[in-house]
Amino acid sequence: EGNMKVAKALSDAFADTGFAIVTSTGVPTKVITELRSASVEFFHLSVEEKQLANEGVSLGYGHSPYCRMEENGAQLLGDFTKPNDLVESLTYRPQEGLKLAQNPRLQAAVQDFMTYLPEFQKVLCSTCELALGLEAGFFAARQTNNESLRIAFYPDLGDSTSPLEGQMRYGAHVDSFGITILNLDPQRPEGLQVRLGDDSEWADVPYVEGSFVLNVGALLSRWTNGFWKASVHRVLFMPGQRLSIVAGALRPRDDVLIEACGPAADDKRFSPIVAGDFCKERVELHRPSYLQQKGMDGHTEDLSDAIRNYQQ
Repeated sequence: EGNMKVAKALSDAFADTGFAIVTSTGVPTKVITELRSASVEFFHLSVEEKQLANEGVSLGYGHSPYCRMEENGAQLLGDFTKPNDLVESLTYRPQEGLKLAQNPRLQAAVQDFMTYLPEFQKVLCSTCELALGLEAGFFAARQTNNESLRIAFYPDLGDSTSPLEGQMRYGAHVDSFGITILNLDPQRPEGLQVRLGDDSEWADVPYVEGSFVLNVGALLSRWTNGFWKASVHRVLFMPGQRLSIVAGALRPRDDVLIEACGPAADDKRFSPIVAGDFCKERVELHRPSYLQQKGMDGHTEDLSDAIRNYQQ
């Protein structure tokens, strides 16, 4: 009964705003604090030192562990008019590892965090199965074992530098995959906002000490046939530095065919799609060079509509 109550509350939140705030995740506070401290130490290094993490790998978002101002979140909503986002990031992918020989403290902190996270991911997975009325193990049997950990750092620009017109810490977008697991910066949690419905009203996502923020990605929304919302959200430009810890759950393996499931499955809004095809395109959309890579000119109306409708 208690599990069903939690599952219903989570489902109601995902169906309403696509966001939820959870506590008691099983990840120790000291582990999060150490990861946060070691990460800030890394991002305060010179660009040249940080780029050592990219040795031997392809460059660009989705490939290289370290990225600096190489993301454009607005493109995930089909908006190709906005400046790149004011963010640096370091991404750990379990099957690839991280080359941080110069930063053993961060290497250890990442591994420690990733030791505790799977149990929370497992609980979240089973809770979602219960919430959607699916058989036990439905998501577990289909999910990847390579969920990444992304550490996003929003540097302090100081008084001498101002953002460009329309530039944000992270532009308005919807996330791409299953469920995003976000730990806000306790020193500067402000700036994250979610758009309510289809209106232009934005609401601040509240900070709760010791919590994680969960939000639904485009693929999971599509998987539930829109029953759970992938809500538009953004990170406003605010003074000072800010660091977010971003993980995920319920991302399917690349070979999984995504077909509608759950309470709204009968009304087929989306055609079946292979998860890997959808995810590959969404990763590419982060890159400022997306249109150039696709060989497209300025006529992007049809593409933008397809992206907003989760067809791309």
